[in-house]
Amino acid sequence: MKASVCVLFAVACWFVSQAEQTPMQLTLRKVMKELEKINKVMDKNASLFNSPTTNDLKDCCIRSALECFRSQVMNLKVTGDKHIKSLKIISNESRKKLIVDNLPNCKTVEGEEKEAQCKSCESYSQVNSQMYMKNFLTLLQKVSSKQ
Repeated sequence: MKASVCVLFAVACWFVSQAEQTPMQLTLRKVMKELEKINKVMDKNASLFNSPTTNDLKDCCIRSALECFRSQVMNLKVTGDKHIKSLKIISNESRKKLIVDNLPNCKTVEGEEKEAQCKSCESYSQVNSQMYMKNFLTLLQKVSSKQ
């Protein structure tokens, strides 16, 4: 009896914690979960990727940094349909308007959007896939924590 009460309490707590998250946070968490799956099975040093680092992640440039990561994710070296499906989930979920439209923009004094002076994806330093994944997860965690 005590065990079933504990299980019910745990389930209730889980539902409460889920209810407190925004749809954007849930989507970001889904992407992070898929990235963690891929990180376990990918070839860690097979390719080099252009990767924004934490020093590059100015608020105005988060959108372009996310696009840089997203544009390269399908190039990660994985095998098996299940892992390729995870890459597609990462790519598709990270481009959703739900995420992109909620990222910060630079504003001028008049309140109009201006073009941020962000680096192009090709101008970021190249790193191995393991560092690329670490930097991608850091960006997603930063975005999620601001929500």
